[in-house]
Amino acid sequence: MITVLSMARLVEWDAIEVRISGDKLNELAASIRVPPIETLHLRFSNGLMRVEGTIRKFISVPFAVESSEILASGTTIRVPVKSFSAFGGLPLPRFLFSLAQGQLPKDLVRYEEPATFVIALDRFLPNFVTADVQKVWIIDGGLAVTLGRGGADLPVASSVIRDPSSAG
Repeated sequence: MITVLSMARLVEWDAIEVRISGDKLNELAASIRVPPIETLHLRFSNGLMRVEGTIRKFISVPFAVESSEILASGTTIRVPVKSFSAFGGLPLPRFLFSLAQGQLPKDLVRYEEPATFVIALDRFLPNFVTADVQKVWIIDGGLAVTLGRGGADLPVASSVIRDPSSAG
């Protein structure tokens, strides 16, 4: 007996390969940046993602975080931190990440030990799309993503009713 786990969608896929622009990710990161982070910039080079920025406590402190892998499951992305430094290279202990935990936008990013940022992609997916992120590669200029089985329907029409007599 075959069990259907989800309702049929207008468009369905078994796998899709997509690229995500690093420039667009930078724009997105800037739009959701929260205090005490002053600046934030993501750099993607083959196999390494580097996040650079400044944190304002009493003074502005430059920092850099590096990750060489991104783990995916469903619509959850885990980014384990490989290294964390401040003031241009001074290595800092990983326990300092837990101090930032309360400052993260809870509906988007959370922190888990050992030194891993967890990102919920549900916030970015329209409600008429389902997707299963299977793999994420860090490539020059952004990310390459493999989406597993998923689907989409037409978006629900807005409640605004168009007056046919106003067409022209």
